[in-house]
Amino acid sequence: MNTIDKDKTKPLFTIGIVAEMINMSTHTLRMYENKGLVIPFKTESGRRIYSLTDLNHIKCIRHYIENMGLNISGIKAMYALLPCWKMLPCSEKEQEACDAFNSVTEPCWNVNKKAQSCLGKDCRTCSVYTLVNSCLNIKSFIKDHLGSFEVKGS
Repeated sequence: MNTIDKDKTKPLFTIGIVAEMINMSTHTLRMYENKGLVIPFKTESGRRIYSLTDLNHIKCIRHYIENMGLNISGIKAMYALLPCWKMLPCSEKEQEACDAFNSVTEPCWNVNKKAQSCLGKDCRTCSVYTLVNSCLNIKSFIKDHLGSFEVKGS
């Protein structure tokens, strides 16, 4: 990760400042966190601090809700489709043991059982988590990263 990317993941803004910046309540921001859509940095005292990546991520969530008609579950399912196992990458053995590879309802940063290559890493700075702050077209992204494939048994 280069310096510019690290700067984007650096915790800078309190929850109150972020709420003011994007005109939403702190309650909604906490709900996004509780639902696993965003991962703010937490100080030792439990204070939430958000980065520029988090701020853009929250703006994308709002875009999906307000402009595309998705709900929280729909957004989580969409994020769960991100092929983190290809992006990081993980071995087939790791994929079999990782909940992110098999889950259709939880993004990789929310799963309990992670691939060995993800253990001990900070999901807040992972390329998979930081990618979703660009309101990307998930379908195009998947096509670009997985290429064409055949469905077995059809």
